[in-house]
Amino acid sequence: MKTIDLRTKVILQCKELDINNYDGKSSVTKNIIDDAASELNLSIVRDTKKKITNIYYQKKQIGYLKGLKVSTTSREAFNICRDKFKLENYLTKMEHSTLTSKHFGEDEKALALKYIEDDKELTYVLKPISLAGGDGIELDISTENFSEMWDRSIRVQKSKKVKKPSCIVQPFVKGFDIRVSVIEGQYSSAILRLPAHIIGDGTKTINELIHEKNNNRIQIPYFKKKLIPVNNKLKNRLADKGYTLENVLDRGNVLVLSDISNLTLGGESIDITNDLSDEIKSLAIHSVASIPGMSTGGVDLMTEDFKGKTAYIIEVNTNANHTMHHLPLKGDTTRPFYDLLQNLLIRHKAENGLELTSLERDKYKEIYAFDKLKINYNNKLFQLTEV
Repeated sequence: MKTIDLRTKVILQCKELDINNYDGKSSVTKNIIDDAASELNLSIVRDTKKKITNIYYQKKQIGYLKGLKVSTTSREAFNICRDKFKLENYLTKMEHSTLTSKHFGEDEKALALKYIEDDKELTYVLKPISLAGGDGIELDISTENFSEMWDRSIRVQKSKKVKKPSCIVQPFVKGFDIRVSVIEGQYSSAILRLPAHIIGDGTKTINELIHEKNNNRIQIPYFKKKLIPVNNKLKNRLADKGYTLENVLDRGNVLVLSDISNLTLGGESIDITNDLSDEIKSLAIHSVASIPGMSTGGVDLMTEDFKGKTAYIIEVNTNANHTMHHLPLKGDTTRPFYDLLQNLLIRHKAENGLELTSLERDKYKEIYAFDKLKINYNNKLFQLTEV
């Protein structure tokens, strides 16, 4: 009997979930924030030129968003998180589980190759320092395909006007790509991002199955521009696996079309807020707590089992797109932007001696516990700096 790996099992389970549908209004971040503000009796005033969303309670400003970055996020936090290599080194010092990476400049290709040759049992990932959206990332790198993948990542960086192209090289972890929203120190929600894939039905061709999936996504405003690309890269991947677009997959046969789980490349977002293990939730919260001047962020992790105890922090995003949690392709919707506005309001009330409701008092206890956790990490950072 053929053994099915955990990712394949999860993909088959998720196939049974209904696809969510959202109208155009509910798919716009601005409207999501405005609706949350209305529920909480808050006012929103926007400065469109500066891309600032100001948040008011009874004519008093309680916070703002600069783009998607929250007012409680400091410049120091932004500078740490914007550089993936700097962030990893920092989190390692804070004793969080990360992947051991090396950073190589454009002219250090030979050194990067030597690095991966030192352990040929592993496969690796190439990542640009600062690009987003999956641009320039190459997965499943070995000594055989290293040169081609390196050159491709550098080309992408140059096309994106990166002044000093370079790559982080890190071990490739097979498993699940998770995004966790931590909102003012509280666990808000978690999304599982599955890579673009199709499941055979014994009748349709690969091309027809892809078209069917893209057709479903086109009907949803949030996903209509996030389609599975049918291009030479996909055709080459299929050829490597012995397929063409005209092949028919056996019923139940899962074919993963990309190694990158990015939604813009046809990846699928599945809500797992109630399924994520306490250990991984805690890791996400502690990672945010350890970064000076940060209380809200989107934590990207890789794990072999999202119900297990172990995960590796890949990124912590100060400009996190919490909208994805409001609009998962499948599963329950959660409301991190509502949680954000509510927690900013609770902080404002507590700091200004305003009466809190019973629910707000309970939430403030969690916020206060997170603030104490941040103090502990600040003390640890101070001690490390002294050393």
